[in-house]
Amino acid sequence: MATAGRPFISWDVVFLFWHMNCVFIGRPPEETIFMLQILPSLLLSVALGLSWNRFLLTFSGRNDILQNEMPMTMVAAAVSLSALGLSIADQGLLLGAAIVLLGLGLAGISKSFSSPIVGLSIVSLATYLQLTPHTH
Repeated sequence: MATAGRPFISWDVVFLFWHMNCVFIGRPPEETIFMLQILPSLLLSVALGLSWNRFLLTFSGRNDILQNEMPMTMVAAAVSLSALGLSIADQGLLLGAAIVLLGLGLAGISKSFSSPIVGLSIVSLATYLQLTPHTH
């Protein structure tokens, strides 16, 4: 239904995507719609999984390692706790639990990786925050 002077626009027909100063108008492919829905959850899982092992160093009895890399451990703690909280708060209890379990699985796999992995978790969390609207 169109009113006088205003055309009717259906979101099924017209897709407006504003990101990185680009505007795309048209119907997106189904793969794009699926990835836009699943990408935030994957970003949270990656952020949690890649920072979790460093965060756990806080609770270990190895103070020599913790003292030498305290700034990295503090950043990893902030990223992992933020990803954990956002998983439940933004995605709900069931999907949030799945995101956390996927992240913990990734943490188990990433134990042997080196410390720049925390940088990837920071990028993942920052990308999640950029992609999802937060009005709180």
